[in-house]
Amino acid sequence: MKNRRIKKSSSSQFTSARHAHFHTQVYGMIAEYGFDKVHVPIELSIEWKRNIDIEADLNNQSFAHTETSQLNEYDHKRDELLYFFFGTIRNGLRSPEAKFKSASEALTSLLYPYKDLQGQARDRKTAQIEGLIIDMRKDENSAHMDTLALRSTVDMLEGVNKAYQELKNSLTRKKAAKPEESPDDVRRRTNTCYEQVTDLIYASYLLETDITRKEEIGRLIDALNQFIEEQKIAYKQSQAQKTREKKN
Repeated sequence: MKNRRIKKSSSSQFTSARHAHFHTQVYGMIAEYGFDKVHVPIELSIEWKRNIDIEADLNNQSFAHTETSQLNEYDHKRDELLYFFFGTIRNGLRSPEAKFKSASEALTSLLYPYKDLQGQARDRKTAQIEGLIIDMRKDENSAHMDTLALRSTVDMLEGVNKAYQELKNSLTRKKAAKPEESPDDVRRRTNTCYEQVTDLIYASYLLETDITRKEEIGRLIDALNQFIEEQKIAYKQSQAQKTREKKN
């Protein structure tokens, strides 16, 4: 009977997503066989799974990055609408048509509190936009808004501003609910658990006296080694692809 050892995984070189995937799959393979059959304490298996789940959760923060990107897009859209809004009023001041000039003059007198609004800090900008919308929707300004065809612009500005604030609130709640851990620290803990588990599997294989049970553990080691080799190949292929893309 051949002596089986679990191969080195090289998972420390993996990207965060690949690292979490690797440990999730290996955990599942061992759990399916039975941690107790290879003398892995329940506390160790729980700790390993907990760290794997934390890693996966941290990786999902890439979605939070997507949300941050969306927040930036909303802010950019607010600025575009504000530039158009203020630009329309400024252009109206130079209009040869009296109705446009009169409407622009009336609205300009209300805009001093909103000077340089686009350059304000984002939270202040959000509050000031709310104030601007309230002012522009007052009855005395309704006719001027219609004359300059700015009502739809204000409606769009309100929608984007609300979307910005709702997403900002959502991100704030998520950060408060889940204090961030260092990805490197979590990876180290995951790797430590993995090393302890695989050492116990190998020890169980060496010390098992029952031939049938020994062969079962050997097949588990073979399956783990097959998966480890597949992951190494996939990692090398992805690195080669990145190198080619950089050259092109």
